Amino acid sequence: MSLQKYTALLKTVELGSVSLAAEQMGYTQPAVSRMIADLEKEWGVELLYRSRAGIVLSSAGEKLLPLIKAVVADHEELQFTVNELKGLHTGLVRVGTFTSVANKWVPMLLKSFEEQYPGIEFKLVNSENYSEIEAWIFHGKVDCGFVNMPTSAELDVHFLRRDRLVAVLPKDHPMADAPFYPVSRLPGERFIKLREDEDNELSEFLSHLPQPPRVRYEVNDDHMILSMVESGLGISVMHSLLFDLGRYDVVWKDFDMQQHRNIGIATAKRGRITSATRLFIDHARRELANIHDVLTEV
Repeated sequence: MSLQKYTALLKTVELGSVSLAAEQMGYTQPAVSRMIADLEKEWGVELLYRSRAGIVLSSAGEKLLPLIKAVVADHEELQFTVNELKGLHTGLVRVGTFTSVANKWVPMLLKSFEEQYPGIEFKLVNSENYSEIEAWIFHGKVDCGFVNMPTSAELDVHFLRRDRLVAVLPKDHPMADAPFYPVSRLPGERFIKLREDEDNELSEFLSHLPQPPRVRYEVNDDHMILSMVESGLGISVMHSLLFDLGRYDVVWKDFDMQQHRNIGIATAKRGRITSATRLFIDHARRELANIHDVLTEV
């Protein structure tokens, strides 16, 4: 029963809400509140208090939380090993992602992983803010996450792939047959831009140009941009990770000055990595190492 109390506390802290924790655990809200109250009574300390921001850990709770996480992680590891001895693999892996990775890599990785380990479940959490994903990993909201390298020193990260920013052109564009697209041409183009809060990497690239392109349209969807480029409404800049998204009839071109990001998968240094999480990380590293860079082959 103590393990359920620990899990109730962890879920409440993770979600910032007793009611949400109860919903995820399949309990009533009073039942979860009672579990946390029982822990506070048993240990003689206050673990949580309410603030304007919601549920907040007390100083005692902050000190005890890593130990509680370790107990729960040890139990999960024990259960994983017992199931493994019986030829089974079970567990839950919580993964932080950003949209381009979620669209391009995650479905492929989950499909191939599930073929080997059908008993392991996943929870995916998405953000376009790299720092937010790092915070989720550090605070234990997710077990691992896809990140832009370099990362916080508090994380262990494995490099996966280099992802370039490339020009996306209509088929009849004057540079469609050129080996590269010159960055210096961007200011004179009719430009279709992804909304700023959808892609921080792209916004940073554009902000550092001597003269930014003239934004004709600003939208919040990659498919819409590709459709507009295909229709000849302008050009855009996207990540090579999205190459062949929806098989639009457009031309993808590297810039004459390469712009890129390094994508990795990270875990918290201070946390314990479950066997299920380790299996997924190793699987992602193997699978992505075998992907060819199709953009350079066309």
